[in-house]
Amino acid sequence: MQTEEMRRFEELDAAFPDYHAEMIDGEVYLSTVVTSAHGNMVLTIASQLLSKWFVMTEVDTAYGGWHGKTLLRPDFSVADPSYRGTQLKQFPAEDVILVGEVVSESNPENDTDKKVKKYAQAGIPYYLIVNPIEGKCLLYSLPSGEHYRASLEAEFGEPVPIGAPIDAKIDTTALYTY
Repeated sequence: MQTEEMRRFEELDAAFPDYHAEMIDGEVYLSTVVTSAHGNMVLTIASQLLSKWFVMTEVDTAYGGWHGKTLLRPDFSVADPSYRGTQLKQFPAEDVILVGEVVSESNPENDTDKKVKKYAQAGIPYYLIVNPIEGKCLLYSLPSGEHYRASLEAEFGEPVPIGAPIDAKIDTTALYTY
């Protein structure tokens, strides 16, 4: 069953195809197309995981527990490599291992607060926030309810270790501040 909020979101999303649209708790957020700096940081991180994992950009993340009032499009998502070749428009949150967001200058609280709660609620094991405003990365893990029980902060230039099953250290030396 589609909610009224989701119907309105889909109408707005279709009406403004040049904008990045998301909905959090029934509130729609539209932002302009990402800047080259933002896109470069997404590629810098995502490219480090491509050889071993299925990495997606701008794919809707769906979770039934959001009751049709939230639809997120993380800057990148990571899933098992068995998903390579799929063309899903909405990816089930329970199959996502890691989501990553590069903080935008226009709505930083969406990435640093509101989405933390939503990704934890969906049980996504890892949430990586790349914050070019502060020059830091913050990795959340161990979701429990609307919170993550663990977090690790790293300055740009320091590696960000991601645990099992990804078992990788993200190189952040190419990241820079806005």
